[in-house]
Amino acid sequence: MKGAGQIFNLPRTDDFSRRGKVPSHLRAKVVSTVAFQNKIKNLSCTRFEQMQYIINLYKLSFSDLSRSVWLLSIVMLINRSGTMVIPFLGVFLTQEEGFSIVQTGYIMSFIGIGSVLGTYIGGRITDATGHYGVQFWSLMLSGIGFLFMPFVDSFWAWCAVIFVVIAISDAFRPANQAAIGFYSKPENRTRSMSLVRLAINLGFSAGPVVGGIVAVAFGYNWLFVLDGLTCIGAALMFWYLLPNDKKIARNKETTNDTSMPDIAISSVQSPYRDTYFILFVICNMCMAIAFVQFMMALPIYFKETLLLPENWIGILLGINGFVIAIIEMPFVYEYEKRNYKKLPTIALGTALIGLCYLILPTTDFVGIAVLSMMLLTIGEIISFPFSATYALNRAVPENRGAYMGLFGISWSGALILSPLLTSWLIDNYDYNITWLTIGTLPIIGSLGMYYLHRREQVMSEF
Repeated sequence: MKGAGQIFNLPRTDDFSRRGKVPSHLRAKVVSTVAFQNKIKNLSCTRFEQMQYIINLYKLSFSDLSRSVWLLSIVMLINRSGTMVIPFLGVFLTQEEGFSIVQTGYIMSFIGIGSVLGTYIGGRITDATGHYGVQFWSLMLSGIGFLFMPFVDSFWAWCAVIFVVIAISDAFRPANQAAIGFYSKPENRTRSMSLVRLAINLGFSAGPVVGGIVAVAFGYNWLFVLDGLTCIGAALMFWYLLPNDKKIARNKETTNDTSMPDIAISSVQSPYRDTYFILFVICNMCMAIAFVQFMMALPIYFKETLLLPENWIGILLGINGFVIAIIEMPFVYEYEKRNYKKLPTIALGTALIGLCYLILPTTDFVGIAVLSMMLLTIGEIISFPFSATYALNRAVPENRGAYMGLFGISWSGALILSPLLTSWLIDNYDYNITWLTIGTLPIIGSLGMYYLHRREQVMSEF
């Protein structure tokens, strides 16, 4: 029979010693947690004591993160709370604008084309001028672009506007990830990434839900207005909360703080010459091609095949962000204490994302949508924080923007290929063939990541 320590997956006392010196302001918390761990190992502990451990775990998960990372997370929460356009864009273009599934696929592919340009240019400008200005102007200008969208009324106009707005919007991504690297320390970088992701997912858990209600009650045009206003609001909050202190930035960038104990760091200055990183990007793109269907063909499938109304689709999509907001930070905290290798974990999460699509053809029962979303969410929790950290920590401060730009291009390329592939499969075959094909790609990516892990192990032996 398992003891309580095994049942609740509690840390061993020596886990803390392996992490090195504990900061003084955390020592009391660690001591109390270790003492409680020793007490809970016998089955006589009360439910209150079990709850106390969980509360302490959450406190430790959020401790020792910089003020700037917290402020950046507030900005992301405001921004992502208005995520209403993209989750419903496919439904809007087919149901309201009258475009065919193929035309909708072409329009959605311009999201990816704009994203490739935006992430590449955003990364380059970040390395040249810093992350601050890129983030502010990306938020401000993309907000203005969303406000303009309700006036678009033709196929090519939609393609052009989507391209421009997404290019501006996604320039934000490499700059934001470089900013997390700048504001965090090597030992808490993954948790800093997860905190920002927590804010993103809290916002995203609300955005689609509110968007679905607004679409039903007031019409789709209000989605563009609300999305635009939250982008502008996030830009103003960013400017207010995080002043641009270039002197501090220059001083900090002179220090090399990129080391992580179990991630190989590339000495190559250009990410485009880093063979292992390029392989990682390709594998990540295989996963991303499937994952982005979460905001493209999947809502259409829920609407047309499972006959779910928009408000229920919004709730279903919002479950993803809600579960991540509750689980991810404690998971990352517990995981990092155990000194596991990151790539096998990323590979497992990637495989679960593939599985969430592979199960869809098995039944038309509405419950399959809930199961699929839960598999997608678990896969995201397991893989996303560590894949972003893996990319960030292969860089040095001088080329963080370029590395995160190339990492972002794996997502941008997926945004080009995914809608084209999916719309072609749906138009020529059916949803069953589509999901089987889409679900296979993350499995291939997962195998590639595990191969990369084995190669890095071999190289480390020489």
